[in-house]
Amino acid sequence: MQQMHYFDNAATSWPKPEAVYQAVDKFMREVGANPGRSGHCLAKQADSMIEETRQLLADFFGAPDPRQVAFTFNCTDGLNLVIKGLLDPGDHAITSNVEHNSVSRPLRRLERQGVDITYVQADAAGLISADDLAAVLRPETKLVILTHASNVLGAIQDVPALARVAHRHGALFALDAAQTAGHYPIDMQAMGIDILVVPGHKGLLAPYGTGAVITLRDVGIRPWRDGGTGTKSDARLHPEELPYRLESGTLNAAGIAGLNAAIKFINETGLNTIAAKQRLDIQQLLEVLQEEERVTLYGPKDASQRAGLVSFNVEGLRSAEFGQKMNDEWKVAGRPGLHCSPLSHRAAGTFPDGSYRLSPGYFTTADAIEAACEGIRRICRS
Repeated sequence: MQQMHYFDNAATSWPKPEAVYQAVDKFMREVGANPGRSGHCLAKQADSMIEETRQLLADFFGAPDPRQVAFTFNCTDGLNLVIKGLLDPGDHAITSNVEHNSVSRPLRRLERQGVDITYVQADAAGLISADDLAAVLRPETKLVILTHASNVLGAIQDVPALARVAHRHGALFALDAAQTAGHYPIDMQAMGIDILVVPGHKGLLAPYGTGAVITLRDVGIRPWRDGGTGTKSDARLHPEELPYRLESGTLNAAGIAGLNAAIKFINETGLNTIAAKQRLDIQQLLEVLQEEERVTLYGPKDASQRAGLVSFNVEGLRSAEFGQKMNDEWKVAGRPGLHCSPLSHRAAGTFPDGSYRLSPGYFTTADAIEAACEGIRRICRS
């Protein structure tokens, strides 16, 4: 069977760096202990790796204190933790009409409980204007939570401008960096991000079951799980200090070992090098898509203005039909449908069938890019 060309990195990056596979295997075989739970040398070794990874994440994202790094099991887990741990009935929160379900669904649940939600509208390319955000902010607005880049439209938001507007009105600014962490430079202090939520398994090139909520300071997020932390076991209530307030139960230590190795790989390779390759691959795909008359492309036309994905439809074919042809005839593994972001598709006018998405990664080869480009040409001209 011919090897597939993998173009679904916006869902999960694959393959991972070899060092990530080795780190997970080594931890499982040679350490294997529960971090922070015992005094023996293996538990201490596991705990040391966890704390080193907190520092790596804090440094990578420009956070001042590794104690403000709480591990989660994915970005969805982190976004739920932030949204449900901050908002109360009577609070006002703002999000956008191009959010993933990981933001919109928890907010809708809280809306039923008395939280007031406003959806600021993005433009045709998927960009949110600072003026439009300012127009919907209120004195009682507690949280502005936005995606850094839509997983459908790909447009990278002007985060510093949006954060400044939120702060002028006294609101916290939270960023869903599912499509940008590991692809695009993020400095929380420089950009004004109060709360950053990242997955490990996408651009950070780490295993499944990893992620983090990172804060510039303690913003008062409540835990939505209580349990064991390995500290203050005699206390009747869950610890209040960070990061343990937001963590309970056994962490995915093997996955975090992989995350540790993944961040080191990105640092050694250079984030700018990774970002430059992504822009080159996306620009090549954009050029082909814009040559084909049957293609409708969504989001910005310039690779420098978008995350590492392209989303489009071909006239006369539903996204699932086009995806099947790419899969069967060109061995290209992309993703058709709604991408867990019906709001983005409503904004783009592609609901309910969705669109077809290609998302190359750092390990996508030139041959894979050429196969995808040729598949698009041939199918569009058949």
